[in-house]
Amino acid sequence: MGVKYVLSEPTPPGWWARNKVLVCSVASLFAGLYLAGGCDNQASPAPHPTPTPAVTSTRDGKS
Repeated sequence: MGVKYVLSEPTPPGWWARNKVLVCSVASLFAGLYLAGGCDNQASPAPHPTPTPAVTSTRDGKS
């Protein structure tokens, strides 16, 4: 009677199988930044607030 089944160790996972989640995560992060415009390095300066008019009163209390 011969050997019916040979048990062997399965081959270890390749590079893609080990790093698939990391590669897809980094690619998704860069795609999101590109689509959101976060990498254009052209930030517009914040607008300066204009002074609001103030109510002034005279010394005698009459306006």
